[in-house]
Amino acid sequence: MFKPKEVYYEPKSEEYELGKKLLDEYREQGVKLIPIENHNNIELLRKNPNSEFAKMKQNIIIGIRKTHKFVPNHKVSDFLVPYTSSRMHSNVYVLLFSL
Repeated sequence: MFKPKEVYYEPKSEEYELGKKLLDEYREQGVKLIPIENHNNIELLRKNPNSEFAKMKQNIIIGIRKTHKFVPNHKVSDFLVPYTSSRMHSNVYVLLFSL
């Protein structure tokens, strides 16, 4: 399993089985867990200069997707989650969905 430098997470993600599992595993590994309000707007990361890009790719962000709009994609999967952030590429995201 990938061991990130830091994990940014929405506290409600612990209500999901996958979110709880991931957070418990990273807690056991001693990874720094940082609670955030919204995975789309992490001010700590947004303020970083471009020179920090390589370091930011070592983080994981665990958030809850609040909308269920998916874009059809038949190249590599059935659907894609539309990107909502211009810096989405700089971190590994785990989005949890409620149905």
